[in-house]
Amino acid sequence: MVARAALDVPKVEADGSDNARSLVMARWQKVIMFSALLGPFLGSCADTPTEWEPETLADRLHKALSDAFSHADGKGVSVTVLVSGEPLWTGVAGTSHGTELITPNSVFAAGSITKTFTAITILRLAEEGLLSLDDSLHAWFPPYPYVDPDITIRELLNHTSGLSDFTDHPTWFSELMSEPGRIWGTEEYFLATIRPAYFEKSTAWSYSTSGYLLLRMLIGDITGMSIAQAYDQYVVEPLSLQNTYVCPGQALPPTLTHGWMDLTGDGFYDDLTSLGLAAFCSCAGGQVFSTSGDLAKLANALMLDRTILTANSYAEMTDFYYPSGHDEPMVKGYGLGLMWFGESVTWGYKVWGHGGDAPGYAAGSLFLPNLGVVIGIMDNTEEGESMEVLNPILKVVEEHLGNR
Repeated sequence: MVARAALDVPKVEADGSDNARSLVMARWQKVIMFSALLGPFLGSCADTPTEWEPETLADRLHKALSDAFSHADGKGVSVTVLVSGEPLWTGVAGTSHGTELITPNSVFAAGSITKTFTAITILRLAEEGLLSLDDSLHAWFPPYPYVDPDITIRELLNHTSGLSDFTDHPTWFSELMSEPGRIWGTEEYFLATIRPAYFEKSTAWSYSTSGYLLLRMLIGDITGMSIAQAYDQYVVEPLSLQNTYVCPGQALPPTLTHGWMDLTGDGFYDDLTSLGLAAFCSCAGGQVFSTSGDLAKLANALMLDRTILTANSYAEMTDFYYPSGHDEPMVKGYGLGLMWFGESVTWGYKVWGHGGDAPGYAAGSLFLPNLGVVIGIMDNTEEGESMEVLNPILKVVEEHLGNR
């Protein structure tokens, strides 16, 4: 890993109130690749010096986050944990920029978790009878270079289309940021970056952000809405995601956390956000910005409470394709905008959801089906350095559930 400038680590703040409820590829697979092992923690002091009471779950989560972040190389992090029967807990640590602290309302780029928003919207359009997952692209699009017109919507959703991925090109980001203020049309950027297909459709698996550009174009064609409007109607408003925004299309709030990455190769972080996010947001065909609380709320509604989709749509979404011979250790299986993370990088836990790796940010909207636990996590550094706090947090949750 490239050496980084020393980062001051301010105190950790936590929010365990019910108000917090208003709330693991583009090569984002770095999201939870770290392993920090912490043991159980002692109880808190009671009313008298000689008596001790067990710590609450919130106390232990707070300590796990504080201890782990003090050993991390990241800039800042926000984590929300929802355990059945417990108050929603959100903990934060670090800074956005300067002395601006991360808070529970800090907004980060969600990266490829945007694909989950896209998939939910497509599935809800299918529920309304406006499309079929087995429709071929020739039913909806004109001929495009390097695009097999017989590719289906389902194959775009589960990355078996064979389409290339613009983020695979080694210079895609540097070229994009040569004009950071440029606003790309989705079709314009797709045509400018599409390359020969990697394989014949449905014969293999390869992550394709370019394929999801076509899906966002399809949403616009069917609904007549911008992607921001469509996400609002089909995801954000039904789930009351009060701190979720879509760029372009919506103004980002003052609570936007700055994203940091090494832009010059000198081993020091640069403030990406200060350069502007228009080019990146538009080339992605729409980028979701959110809080860890809202990402937890998304995972809860989608995978635990299952209130956002019909049972049939959920079954379609969790019909995981199991890649073989691929080089993605993060992926055990991929459904429709939803992944089953490889257990080798989740410390043996079974984890569903999606990760996000946007320039300067990393994120996760996660569900642990064996524990019935939902987690939202967001980081504002290039390699997701602060994401290592997730392992000790999971250990605290697992011990808590085992001790009930």
